[in-house]
Amino acid sequence: MPKINKNILLGGVAIFLIAGYTQWQININRHLIKGIIYETEFQFDEAIKEYKKSDNSIAVLNKLATLYNTLGERDKAVEVLKRILEIDKDNIEVHFDLAGTYYTMGLFDEAIKEYEIVLNLDPQSVVSLDNLGNIYFDQGNVDKAIEYYQRAIAISPNFASAYNDLGNAFHDQDRIEEAIIEYKKALSLDVDFNLARQNLQTAEEELKLR
Repeated sequence: MPKINKNILLGGVAIFLIAGYTQWQININRHLIKGIIYETEFQFDEAIKEYKKSDNSIAVLNKLATLYNTLGERDKAVEVLKRILEIDKDNIEVHFDLAGTYYTMGLFDEAIKEYEIVLNLDPQSVVSLDNLGNIYFDQGNVDKAIEYYQRAIAISPNFASAYNDLGNAFHDQDRIEEAIIEYKKALSLDVDFNLARQNLQTAEEELKLR
Protein backbone atom coordinates (compact mmCIF):
# COMPACT_ATOMS: atom_id res chain seq x y z
CA MET A 1 0.00 0.00 0.00
CA PRO A 2 1.55 3.37 -0.98
CA LYS A 3 2.28 5.63 1.95
CA ILE A 4 0.54 8.95 2.31
CA ASN A 5 2.87 11.95 2.41
CA LYS A 6 2.16 13.23 5.90
CA ASN A 7 3.75 16.63 5.37
CA ILE A 8 1.68 17.40 2.28
CA LEU A 9 -1.58 16.23 3.85
CA LEU A 10 -1.00 17.93 7.18
CA GLY A 11 0.16 21.11 5.49
CA GLY A 12 -2.97 21.24 3.38
CA VAL A 13 -5.20 20.63 6.37
CA ALA A 14 -3.39 23.31 8.38
CA ILE A 15 -3.91 25.90 5.63
CA PHE A 16 -7.59 25.00 5.43
CA LEU A 17 -8.05 25.27 9.19
CA ILE A 18 -6.23 28.53 9.77
CA ALA A 19 -9.13 30.68 8.58
CA GLY A 20 -11.55 31.10 11.46
CA TYR A 21 -9.84 28.70 13.88
CA THR A 22 -7.69 29.34 16.94
CA GLN A 23 -4.23 27.83 17.23
CA TRP A 24 -5.60 25.40 19.84
CA GLN A 25 -8.25 24.22 17.40
CA ILE A 26 -5.65 23.83 14.66
CA ASN A 27 -3.44 21.72 16.93
CA ILE A 28 -6.40 19.55 17.97
CA ASN A 29 -7.37 18.90 14.37
CA ARG A 30 -3.75 18.24 13.49
CA HIS A 31 -3.72 15.38 15.99
CA LEU A 32 -6.95 14.05 14.47
CA ILE A 33 -5.50 14.06 10.96
CA LYS A 34 -2.27 12.43 12.15
CA GLY A 35 -4.34 9.74 13.85
CA ILE A 36 -6.25 9.09 10.63
CA ILE A 37 -2.98 8.79 8.71
CA TYR A 38 -1.52 6.33 11.21
CA GLU A 39 -4.74 4.35 11.01
CA THR A 40 -4.53 4.08 7.22
CA GLU A 41 -0.98 2.73 7.67
CA PHE A 42 -2.20 0.19 10.26
CA GLN A 43 -0.11 1.85 12.98
CA PHE A 44 -2.98 1.56 15.41
CA ASP A 45 -1.07 2.27 18.63
CA GLU A 46 0.25 5.53 17.18
CA ALA A 47 -3.23 6.41 15.92
CA ILE A 48 -4.65 5.93 19.41
CA LYS A 49 -1.99 8.23 20.87
CA GLU A 50 -2.90 10.97 18.41
CA TYR A 51 -6.65 10.60 18.93
CA LYS A 52 -6.13 10.92 22.68
CA LYS A 53 -4.33 14.22 22.10
CA SER A 54 -7.27 15.50 20.08
CA ASP A 55 -10.56 16.73 21.54
CA ASN A 56 -13.25 14.58 23.11
CA SER A 57 -15.69 14.98 20.24
CA ILE A 58 -18.00 12.11 19.40
CA ALA A 59 -16.21 11.60 16.08
CA VAL A 60 -12.83 11.16 17.79
CA LEU A 61 -14.20 8.97 20.56
CA ASN A 62 -15.91 6.80 17.94
CA LYS A 63 -12.57 6.30 16.22
CA LEU A 64 -10.97 5.33 19.51
CA ALA A 65 -13.70 2.82 20.30
CA THR A 66 -13.43 1.29 16.82
CA LEU A 67 -9.67 0.93 17.14
CA TYR A 68 -9.92 -0.66 20.57
CA ASN A 69 -12.40 -3.17 19.17
CA THR A 70 -10.07 -3.83 16.22
CA LEU A 71 -7.25 -4.55 18.66
CA GLY A 72 -9.49 -6.78 20.78
CA GLU A 73 -9.37 -4.39 23.74
CA ARG A 74 -13.08 -4.68 24.44
CA ASP A 75 -13.07 -3.22 27.95
CA LYS A 76 -11.47 -0.02 26.67
CA ALA A 77 -13.94 0.10 23.78
CA VAL A 78 -16.84 -0.18 26.23
CA GLU A 79 -15.39 2.60 28.36
CA VAL A 80 -15.11 4.96 25.39
CA LEU A 81 -18.57 4.11 24.06
CA LYS A 82 -20.03 4.88 27.48
CA ARG A 83 -18.25 8.24 27.42
CA ILE A 84 -19.99 9.03 24.14
CA LEU A 85 -23.37 8.15 25.65
CA GLU A 86 -22.68 10.60 28.48
CA ILE A 87 -22.52 13.26 25.75
CA ASP A 88 -25.36 11.91 23.59
CA LYS A 89 -27.48 9.37 25.46
CA ASP A 90 -29.73 8.61 22.45
CA ASN A 91 -26.94 7.98 19.97
CA ILE A 92 -28.36 4.92 18.26
CA GLU A 93 -25.14 3.95 16.48
CA VAL A 94 -23.22 3.95 19.75
CA HIS A 95 -25.84 1.84 21.54
CA PHE A 96 -25.63 -0.58 18.60
CA ASP A 97 -21.83 -0.70 18.75
CA LEU A 98 -21.92 -1.14 22.52
CA ALA A 99 -24.37 -4.01 22.14
CA GLY A 100 -22.11 -5.67 19.59
CA THR A 101 -19.08 -5.24 21.83
CA TYR A 102 -20.91 -6.78 24.78
CA TYR A 103 -22.04 -9.65 22.55
CA THR A 104 -18.46 -10.33 21.47
CA MET A 105 -17.43 -10.32 25.14
CA GLY A 106 -20.12 -12.88 25.95
CA LEU A 107 -21.99 -10.38 28.14
CA PHE A 108 -25.37 -11.37 26.78
CA ASP A 109 -27.60 -9.58 29.30
CA GLU A 110 -25.81 -6.28 28.70
CA ALA A 111 -25.98 -6.80 24.93
CA ILE A 112 -29.70 -7.52 25.08
CA LYS A 113 -30.27 -4.32 27.05
CA GLU A 114 -28.42 -2.23 24.47
CA TYR A 115 -30.17 -3.83 21.49
CA GLU A 116 -33.52 -3.17 23.18
CA ILE A 117 -32.52 0.48 23.55
CA VAL A 118 -31.74 0.57 19.84
CA LEU A 119 -35.15 -0.91 19.07
CA ASN A 120 -36.86 1.66 21.29
CA LEU A 121 -35.13 4.36 19.25
CA ASP A 122 -35.62 2.58 15.92
CA PRO A 123 -38.19 -0.25 15.89
CA GLN A 124 -37.20 -1.01 12.28
CA SER A 125 -33.62 -2.01 13.15
CA VAL A 126 -33.72 -5.48 11.63
CA VAL A 127 -30.05 -6.15 12.35
CA SER A 128 -30.72 -5.57 16.05
CA LEU A 129 -33.65 -7.98 15.89
CA ASP A 130 -31.51 -10.57 14.13
CA ASN A 131 -28.66 -10.12 16.61
CA LEU A 132 -31.07 -10.49 19.52
CA GLY A 133 -32.22 -13.72 17.92
CA ASN A 134 -28.60 -14.86 17.77
CA ILE A 135 -28.06 -14.06 21.44
CA TYR A 136 -31.14 -16.01 22.50
CA PHE A 137 -30.03 -18.86 20.24
CA ASP A 138 -26.61 -18.87 21.90
CA GLN A 139 -28.33 -18.95 25.29
CA GLY A 140 -30.37 -21.98 24.24
CA ASN A 141 -33.66 -20.10 24.09
CA VAL A 142 -34.40 -21.21 20.52
CA ASP A 143 -38.13 -20.41 20.59
CA LYS A 144 -37.38 -16.79 21.48
CA ALA A 145 -34.64 -16.68 18.84
CA ILE A 146 -37.18 -17.79 16.22
CA GLU A 147 -39.52 -15.03 17.35
CA TYR A 148 -36.87 -12.37 16.75
CA TYR A 149 -35.76 -13.79 13.40
CA GLN A 150 -39.37 -13.78 12.23
CA ARG A 151 -39.83 -10.21 13.42
CA ALA A 152 -36.77 -9.18 11.40
CA ILE A 153 -38.09 -10.95 8.30
CA ALA A 154 -41.54 -9.38 8.71
CA ILE A 155 -39.93 -5.93 8.55
CA SER A 156 -37.36 -6.78 5.88
CA PRO A 157 -38.44 -9.74 3.70
CA ASN A 158 -35.19 -9.48 1.70
CA PHE A 159 -32.91 -9.89 4.72
CA ALA A 160 -31.02 -13.05 3.72
CA SER A 161 -29.11 -13.45 7.00
CA ALA A 162 -32.32 -13.66 9.00
CA TYR A 163 -33.58 -16.55 6.85
CA ASN A 164 -30.29 -18.38 7.34
CA ASP A 165 -30.42 -17.80 11.09
CA LEU A 166 -34.05 -18.93 11.20
CA GLY A 167 -32.99 -22.04 9.30
CA ASN A 168 -30.34 -22.72 11.94
CA ALA A 169 -32.94 -22.39 14.68
CA PHE A 170 -35.29 -24.83 12.94
CA HIS A 171 -32.35 -27.17 12.37
CA ASP A 172 -31.51 -27.03 16.06
CA GLN A 173 -35.08 -28.10 16.84
CA ASP A 174 -34.75 -30.98 14.35
CA ARG A 175 -37.25 -29.30 12.01
CA ILE A 176 -35.07 -30.16 9.02
CA GLU A 177 -37.66 -29.63 6.27
CA GLU A 178 -38.46 -26.16 7.58
CA ALA A 179 -34.75 -25.37 7.92
CA ILE A 180 -34.19 -26.32 4.27
CA ILE A 181 -36.96 -23.95 3.18
CA GLU A 182 -35.32 -21.06 5.05
CA TYR A 183 -31.84 -21.80 3.70
CA LYS A 184 -33.26 -21.83 0.18
CA LYS A 185 -34.93 -18.47 0.79
CA ALA A 186 -31.60 -17.05 1.96
CA LEU A 187 -29.88 -18.31 -1.17
CA SER A 188 -32.65 -17.00 -3.42
CA LEU A 189 -31.86 -13.54 -2.05
CA ASP A 190 -28.09 -13.93 -2.09
CA VAL A 191 -26.65 -16.56 -4.42
CA ASP A 192 -23.17 -15.94 -2.97
CA PHE A 193 -24.27 -16.68 0.60
CA ASN A 194 -21.84 -19.58 1.08
CA LEU A 195 -22.71 -20.20 4.72
CA ALA A 196 -26.37 -20.67 3.82
CA ARG A 197 -25.32 -23.00 1.00
CA GLN A 198 -23.24 -25.10 3.39
CA ASN A 199 -26.09 -25.20 5.89
CA LEU A 200 -28.49 -26.28 3.15
CA GLN A 201 -26.19 -29.09 2.02
CA THR A 202 -25.81 -30.33 5.59
CA ALA A 203 -29.57 -30.30 6.18
CA GLU A 204 -30.31 -32.07 2.89
CA GLU A 205 -27.76 -34.77 3.66
CA GLU A 206 -29.30 -35.29 7.09
CA LEU A 207 -32.76 -35.53 5.54
CA LYS A 208 -31.58 -38.23 3.12
CA LEU A 209 -30.40 -40.39 6.01
CA ARG A 210 -33.84 -40.48 7.59
